[in-house]
Amino acid sequence: MGDLDGNEAPSQENGSPPREDGSPSPGDASRRNEASSGEDLGTAVKVALVGALASAVVGLLLAPWTSLFRGLPVQAQLWLPLGVLMVAACLMSGPVLRRLGPRYKPQLRLGLWALGGAGLSLLVWVVFPVVTAEERCPVPAELRLVTAPETVAALTARAQRYVRENLRDGCPLVRMTVAPAPPPVHLEDAFSNDWEWNEDRRGQPYARLYDLQPDAWVATTRAEPDELRRNGHKTIGPPELQVGRDQLVLAMTERRRDELGRHMDDPAAYSLSEVWDVLTDKMDMSIARPFPETSVAALIGTGDVFERALRVAPNREAESGLVSTGLGADTVPSLLCSFGRLADEVPPPTSGGATRGGTGAISDPKVVLLVPGHSVDDYNAGRVAGCPGETGDGIDLVAVRHQELSTLDYRFVKVMWQGQRSAAREAIVDHFGAWLSRNPLFPGIQVSSEIPVGGESLGELRTRLLDELRPRLDLRVIVDTSGSADRPVRVQAAEALRAQSRMLGPRDHLQVFGLHSLTPDGEARVTELTGRNQLGGRTELDRLGTVATTIEHTPFDQWDAAVSASLRKLGDGEEAVAAPVVVLTDGRLFDNEGPAAAEVLAGALQEAGAVSGLYVVVFGQDRCGVTALRAAKPYRCATAGTSAEEAITRAIITVRGWR
Repeated sequence: MGDLDGNEAPSQENGSPPREDGSPSPGDASRRNEASSGEDLGTAVKVALVGALASAVVGLLLAPWTSLFRGLPVQAQLWLPLGVLMVAACLMSGPVLRRLGPRYKPQLRLGLWALGGAGLSLLVWVVFPVVTAEERCPVPAELRLVTAPETVAALTARAQRYVRENLRDGCPLVRMTVAPAPPPVHLEDAFSNDWEWNEDRRGQPYARLYDLQPDAWVATTRAEPDELRRNGHKTIGPPELQVGRDQLVLAMTERRRDELGRHMDDPAAYSLSEVWDVLTDKMDMSIARPFPETSVAALIGTGDVFERALRVAPNREAESGLVSTGLGADTVPSLLCSFGRLADEVPPPTSGGATRGGTGAISDPKVVLLVPGHSVDDYNAGRVAGCPGETGDGIDLVAVRHQELSTLDYRFVKVMWQGQRSAAREAIVDHFGAWLSRNPLFPGIQVSSEIPVGGESLGELRTRLLDELRPRLDLRVIVDTSGSADRPVRVQAAEALRAQSRMLGPRDHLQVFGLHSLTPDGEARVTELTGRNQLGGRTELDRLGTVATTIEHTPFDQWDAAVSASLRKLGDGEEAVAAPVVVLTDGRLFDNEGPAAAEVLAGALQEAGAVSGLYVVVFGQDRCGVTALRAAKPYRCATAGTSAEEAITRAIITVRGWR
């Protein structure tokens, strides 16, 4: 019904009546919200479409740069897109945008959403291949390198850098592994026999690799490959590239270097023999160097000692003195590790001797090391192979260079095995060799010497080593063959003896005996496992292989027996000559000696005319039952620890001086 003026009254269907204050009614606000939601949905669709289109355009524009981008390191690939987005955000917050914002706010908001969508799409497009690179990367080529033990760390670092710098689409083109080369006395045999050594196992020939069969070899001097070429080895590639230069140095702590400076301001102004005399006589220092069997640098260092420091022909008496005053370590890395442990064990000085760990916290032993110069840097940086992180956190070593210590000129040698030639692999080897010559080992090392090592002098040193410094060693090894020693001793002892080819030369004689008892607390029985007639073979590798195989197949199923009783049973008849004895046991043999084990052992050792000294290596325990003896003959007991090979090597080094 209409009102008095004939107008119709508003109905609920046409909307809510207006409020008295003129404000919109709730129904009008609801309709506007619905309209706004529709507009927002349309805007979101537009933003998504524009973002996808912008992402495609950006992707097309960046396509030519994809290979370059993926060749960058992974860290750069991940951080570069984030950096671009941050720069774009900074530009958008500039004063121009702030002025235009109020006027073109809807358009700018749409543009920002579009750019955000494009950026997110681009980020996914770039990062996803990086994250999944390991899954999509093809298997890289394998390149195997060998070098001297003391150079493994430096060559490994260079190889890793080469791999990082030669990526394709973020994937490595090559995988490189580095291993120690065989010792000098066995290197020619390794190249002659395709990097294999042959041994006899229970009457059957058995061959195995020294380690990695190398594609390339970083030699310590040019004399090494030259000598092999002269001997007709066709596996040695064409003339090699020089990839590093170093020299032998006398390494000591800073405190000892200052003490040397009080005797001579500039050691280089004096002869090496004068410096040697001051160190050994006036300063009462011991000079330790690696065994010459272990690497060419150690072999050359031994030549420098006799020729220019001692100024005598290589002789057994002088060599015995060097061994006895050394640290009982064979290689350069083990020598550095031994020095680091000695520095931790020696009581700190009462004054002076500041260290990085605090004043007087660690002592500096009165020991000088004859090692390559770069090994000093490895020690100070804590990257010595065999004890990584155990050096470099205490006293630093200082390198004292002298012009009479030999130069080491490292050479990259390509190895070409017959029947295994590959043009693709050789191309990678050549490329890495050229790269290594441009990025040489030890770039910061100073060299003050100009004394090279020629092929003839290297061969002469090797001959002197065998003829003069290493007379024949008669060594007897007693293996605990009781049941308790089966698990800790059998395999470890066999493998450790098999690995002693660099310490036991062709003229050394090794006899191995088993020790056990048939009943509890019964009589000790000593059985010969390998004798003179059983140690035949072309090289010492053959003989050691026979020894190791015999131990592996010996029954370990009897009772423990006393070591003291076994000493009296050695050396019957023609074997009456005195020789050192090394016992390999799980330590329970000491229990059979009774409560006065030390006295019983000392008496038996003294009475055994065929025994010049006793060295016991304990496997599977961290202690020795008898640590010292009151006897005129030498005695030592050591635990195998984590390396049975190293423990037996130290035993052989030690007993050589007991003849």
